[in-house]
Amino acid sequence: MTLRELLHLPSTNDKPIITVPLTLGPDDKFGPFTQKLQQQNPDVVEWRADYIADNFSQAVMWQQVKLGAQNELAQKDVSVMTEAKMLAEIDNAKQEFTANWPAMNQQIIKELIGTVFNSIGGFPIILTYRTTSQGGQGEMSAVEYTAFLVNALSAGYPFAAVDVEYSLEELLREKIIDAAHKVGVPVILSYHEFKMTPKNSLDIILDMSKQPVDIVKLAVMSQSEQDTQYLLDVTKNAATSISQPLITMSMGEFGKRSRIEGYKYGSEMTFAVLDGTRVSAPGQLTVNDLVQSWQ
Repeated sequence: MTLRELLHLPSTNDKPIITVPLTLGPDDKFGPFTQKLQQQNPDVVEWRADYIADNFSQAVMWQQVKLGAQNELAQKDVSVMTEAKMLAEIDNAKQEFTANWPAMNQQIIKELIGTVFNSIGGFPIILTYRTTSQGGQGEMSAVEYTAFLVNALSAGYPFAAVDVEYSLEELLREKIIDAAHKVGVPVILSYHEFKMTPKNSLDIILDMSKQPVDIVKLAVMSQSEQDTQYLLDVTKNAATSISQPLITMSMGEFGKRSRIEGYKYGSEMTFAVLDGTRVSAPGQLTVNDLVQSWQ
C-alpha cells in the first residue's frame, strides 16, 4: 500500500505528498495561515502541537489559577491573620486542582484540537509533538508526551496519522501506538539526527520497520553533497526492503536536493512551508519553490 492510499489521498501525479507544518503558538492567528493554505493547496498539514501545548500544561495552568487568587487577595483590605488563612486555602486548592487535572487536561486538549480542525477546513492533519531532543519546541517529559498524544488521539477527531518518536522508551511508545490503532489512526515512527548523517541509516530504517507501525520516517542532517546522496541511496535500498511506506530527508542546506528528488528514490512525502511561515526543520523549501523545481 502506498502512502497516498494509506492516508486516503488522491493519486493525481507521480510526485510525493506535500506536507506543510502548522507551527502557530498561543498568540498567533489562524486566519493568515488558513488563507495561504487555501491558496497554495498542499496535500497534508502537520500540526506541530509542541508550539502551543506546553502553554496549557498542568504547571502553567496552576500558576495562572494561583496568580489570579493572589491578585484578588491583594486587592482586599484584610488582616494579616486573614491573609495567612486565605493563602493556606490557596495551597489546599492546589490539591483539588491536581485531582481534577486529568479531566481538565483532556478537555483542554480537545478544545485545542477542535480549534485546529475548525480553522483549516478539510485538509488531512498529522498529529505531531516534537520534543527539544528531536528538534522541536516541546519540553514535556516522556510520560507527559505520551499522555498528550494518547489524550489527543482519544479526543474524537480524525487525524490522518500520528508521529511517534523512535527514541521514546518502548513501553510508552507501545501505549501511543495502541491508542492510535484503536481509533484507526496510522502511526509514523520517526527518527531524527540533527548533527550528522549516520552511516548505519539503513539499519535504523530496517529496525524501525520491525515495529508495529504503518509508516517509517528518517530525517538526518547533511554536511555535504555526499551525505545527501548517501541518504538517497539508502532510501532506494530501504524502500524495496520494508513493507511500510517510507519518508526520508536530509536536513540543512546540503540536503535540500533530497526534499526535491527524494521521491525518485522511494520517499513518499516531502515537507515544505507556506510562503511567509516559519520552517519546522532546517532546509525546508516553500511550497511554491518546491512545485517550481518539478516543472
